[in-house]
Amino acid sequence: MSAIFQLRRRDLEKHTIRVIHQGKGLQSSVYLVELDGQRAAVKDFANTPPRFRRWVAPFLIGREIKALKHLEGTPGVPHFYGRVDRYAFAMEYIEGKPIADFMPGELSPQVLENVQQSIDAIHQRGVSHGDLKRRSNLLVTPDEQVYLIDFAAAVVGNRRGNFFLNWLQHKMAEIDDKSISKIKKFSAPDQMTPADWDNLNQKTPLEKWARRLLKR
Repeated sequence: MSAIFQLRRRDLEKHTIRVIHQGKGLQSSVYLVELDGQRAAVKDFANTPPRFRRWVAPFLIGREIKALKHLEGTPGVPHFYGRVDRYAFAMEYIEGKPIADFMPGELSPQVLENVQQSIDAIHQRGVSHGDLKRRSNLLVTPDEQVYLIDFAAAVVGNRRGNFFLNWLQHKMAEIDDKSISKIKKFSAPDQMTPADWDNLNQKTPLEKWARRLLKR
């Protein structure tokens, strides 16, 4: 069994190489950890406010772990390594740069093609990400591969007899599919096409419902 699977809370600090993301408020922190020569990214909610940590964090972790397990082996998705405790889990560390950190014009057409391939790959497995509007949830590796991270809002569909979840997964996938046009708008405006503008201007049924609910 991999050593990462055996990582415990008491060992986390001494095996942390650096902080990848320091969470604030309700955000999780992410640490780069190395244990017996193996590296992992550990997502940890331990420092969030007490009520959120007790009631919400375990739900979000369980949701993300479920999606990662379901997507195991899917290109563009980190491997799940194991749970540290109720508030943290370990997954494959991806050496990459968030798309949000690229300046306009820096993204190549190949990266944008790989974004679509990664999105298509999870949809083929019956999973929608749900938060790809946040461009920091897409990492570009040095060889221009694209990984999707942060599956806390993911919906796993293809469930026998569960009409609602299957419907929701499909509708969330429609929103995922708009992310490539949004990425182009902010990070590669020179690659925007008329179809991309139409894609952004046409709201999905779920987006229309959310707008009515929020009165926006």
